[in-house]
Amino acid sequence: MENSQNQKNASIETLRALAVALVFVHHLHSGANIGLPFFYQIGGWLGVQIFFVISGYLIILSAIRYSARDYFIHRFFRIYPAYIFWFLFFSLAFNQLTLDSLDVRALLAHLTFLQHLFPGYYFKYNALFVSWTLTIELVWYVIAFLCATKFSKHPLKITFVFIAIAYVWTLWGWSNPAIYKSLDSNGRYFFINNNFISQLPFFFFGAYIAVKNPKFDKAGLFAVFLVAVILSTSWKPHFPDPIFITGFGVASLFLILKDTDYKNPKIVNVLSDISYSFYLIHYPVIVSVARVIENKGMLVILSIVITVALAYISHRFIEQPFIRMAKRHAGKFVQKGGNIKPASQ
Repeated sequence: MENSQNQKNASIETLRALAVALVFVHHLHSGANIGLPFFYQIGGWLGVQIFFVISGYLIILSAIRYSARDYFIHRFFRIYPAYIFWFLFFSLAFNQLTLDSLDVRALLAHLTFLQHLFPGYYFKYNALFVSWTLTIELVWYVIAFLCATKFSKHPLKITFVFIAIAYVWTLWGWSNPAIYKSLDSNGRYFFINNNFISQLPFFFFGAYIAVKNPKFDKAGLFAVFLVAVILSTSWKPHFPDPIFITGFGVASLFLILKDTDYKNPKIVNVLSDISYSFYLIHYPVIVSVARVIENKGMLVILSIVITVALAYISHRFIEQPFIRMAKRHAGKFVQKGGNIKPASQ
């Protein structure tokens, strides 16, 4: 969910726009009972995995290049201001955050991006619905910085290590009776399948692309994307989810686009630019519109218009000013190690 002016390219813009569109379609179903066949089924997990792969690609480059101070200043000012504004806005609007029912620990968990680590706290203030992914992003920011130097030297080995850890965690969680019985179905899905440990391989796929810039035949990459993503509904029920196979499909799509020379239409560029705020606010907007509009076509149109309008305002007046502030407060460029060049440049 990183927007870096230096790292912008057509493939990343395309994938960001695609990711928010897929998540939006998925949440039209869960938030307003409007389902677009096939896409509402895969849109949620696919959109999030695309975001994670992009983040892996961009963040590892920042982690390799910048000092700890500059790196974390940029990360904080990039994601926190818009999040805290919309979290408080919708928590108050949905009457979740009140003095009478204030849970200080749950609130602190949300304010520090730790909500996904505590099931009870997560559901206590869940107006945004998607904030669990920000916990995973935060974990990735820390891991990326800690392992950046070694990853630039041994990207394949480290990627496979995290794939193994993730899959062992998922299998252990589903086969451990104590954990399995202590959580309901939502809890199992969110805190076993969607735990940050389970999701980390997707970041490392993007990081591997950034460091190694691999080249493969596009027909072969498309075949991997077809089997791993498009045909995933035929094999996914037989495996614990998430599984790294879908990550291969997302990474393959990224490689196809990254090595294709093209220019996006303006609407894709705009949607890419506002993607973070769009992602934060789209679900509460859908739910709010669904409360007052019954006509499904009008509900979809209004949800899109309101989400895009608010996301644009948020990007213009919250995200961009704080990004500029981060640049002013950060020190000079510091090369930590290696001569890694962005694979997109």
